[in-house]
Order: sequence, then structure tokens, then C-alpha cells
Amino acid sequence: MKKKTTDMKEALDTIYKADNILILPHILPDGDTVGSSIALYLALKKIGKRPFILLDEELPYNIQFLPCEYILNRIDEPLRFDLTISIDCSDMDRLGARNEYIHKAKNSLNIDHHITNTYFADINVVDPKAAATGEIVYFFIKNLGVPITKDIATCLYTALSTDTGSFKYDNTSAQTHRIVAELFEKNVDLNFVTTQVYQNKPLHKVKLLSEVLNTLELYFDKKLAILCITKETIEKVGVKTEDTDGIIEFARDINGVEVGVLLKEMGKDKIKVGFRAKYDVDVSKIAALFHGGGHKKASGCTIHDSIENAKQLIIKTMENYL
Repeated sequence: MKKKTTDMKEALDTIYKADNILILPHILPDGDTVGSSIALYLALKKIGKRPFILLDEELPYNIQFLPCEYILNRIDEPLRFDLTISIDCSDMDRLGARNEYIHKAKNSLNIDHHITNTYFADINVVDPKAAATGEIVYFFIKNLGVPITKDIATCLYTALSTDTGSFKYDNTSAQTHRIVAELFEKNVDLNFVTTQVYQNKPLHKVKLLSEVLNTLELYFDKKLAILCITKETIEKVGVKTEDTDGIIEFARDINGVEVGVLLKEMGKDKIKVGFRAKYDVDVSKIAALFHGGGHKKASGCTIHDSIENAKQLIIKTMENYL
């Protein structure tokens, strides 16, 4: 029976009873899912568990400074896990092919903060009010009685900083800042983390930005801004998919724009669509119309059509919101 809860007592009991524990960050990994996963891994090690983190994708350049040596891209041991913990995954699709581990483990736990979470695990600790999944993982670690080390603090700070847009988004709360204050007391190297996460862009990413800005189109009295990234552009500049992260914010941040949209061609007739809102438009509802999910001001979905048809579909849909 699937259980919805923000009360972590049962989840903690399940962790205490488990030995081999598999941690699963989501596909297209970001700072929240990776930082939270490693922080939880380090805490579980401290209480004598045997945790594993499984992720078969390359990490974005700006979070590779985290202690990623704990992340495996495959597990050769014939283990049946006592517990599988998905981190920052709103639904099973966010696990990709690794979703099979949810069914194979004796128990599954879903730790997430997306309002669109489908509560797919046996136990679901989902708190949409949390600024990041890292905020929920912080309370897990505190309740496990594990001291916050510098490494754990650095991982959690990265999770919180990246998922709040450097504490700009309105999901950032007083609680978020209280947690960050405690993390700073553990000697997080703020200048190092800031440099690695935000000030270390590869040249090819800047060149990609130049190409993508040339696709900018504005609609509805300049309240909607749309950017497009085609496979041709990615191949021309010689970048990877993860190098497109953050570009959508250039659409949202234009004066007068209320919603920024980035359409990214992932393959033939497979378009990943990102939405970012500035004011009152709830873009999680728009993404949900296309079987996507996310937050009120940051969401995404996938449309199976050409990039031009996907763009026209989004424009038509936005008529009802702008």
C-alpha cells in the first residue's frame, strides 16, 4: 500500500531496519538531486548502513566538485536491496531505466518536494513547501542523529542554492535560511562553491547561449518569451545536453516577460519543454497538460512532435494564461 506522508517517522524506521540501501538521483541530474543523494549517502555510512548511489549519466560540469566518487554507474554485486530511496523524483519516469529497482527492493522510499509527485513508492515523504529536496534530506540527517560534517554541509548547501536560484525563488523560506546558517557554521567554503557552480562556464556553453538567443521570439504583448535549441545547434557548437541548463532563465528575465519557455530537441519528434514563471502564472499546471510536472514557477514536460509544432502548441496553450 502506498503511503503519503510528510511525517518521516515510518521512513526512518524503515531506514533503521535496512542494511543494503540504494539511492537513486533523477535523470538529467542537477545540484539538488546529486547534492541530496551524496549527503544522505554520507549520513547512512555514519550509522553503519551499506548505501550505494546509482546514476548512469555524466554529471553537469558545475557539480563535479562534489564528492562524486561515491556515485556508481553500475552495480555488479548480485544484491537484493532492503530499501531503495529515490531523491527529488516526482514520478517513476524521472528514474529512467533504473525504475526497476523500485519494484525489486523489499521497500521503497520517495523523498521529494515537487507538488506534482505521484507518490509511487511504498513510503512517500513529499513536502511541496520545501525549497529543495535537500531541505527534507537535512531533516532526515538530523533525525538520524548524524552530525553535519563539512562534506555533508557542502552537498546540502549546493542542493539548496541550485534549486532556489541562489535563494531568489519564492520557495525560499525562513527555514531555508536557518538551515543554510547552520551549514555555514560547518565551514562551507562559499567562494569555492559559488565559483564552481556559477562562475566556471565552459567557453562552448557561452557560444551555445549566443546561438540560442538568436532564436528568441516574443508573444502576447511580450509576456511570453520562447527560445529553441535544435539538434543541429547542439552539433554545430559541439555541446552536450546538460550544457543547456540555465539558458531558459535568459527568456524569463527579460523586462515585461511573465513566462519563459525553452524548447529543446532531444531526438526526432521528442521535444523537452521547460517553463519558468516570474509572477502569478502556475507553470506546473501548464506542464501537467502535457503529462509533465514541476513547481509553480519552474516546470517541464516532453512533447512528441517536431520542434515547430511543439512551439505552436505551447503558444496556443499560453493564450489561456497570458
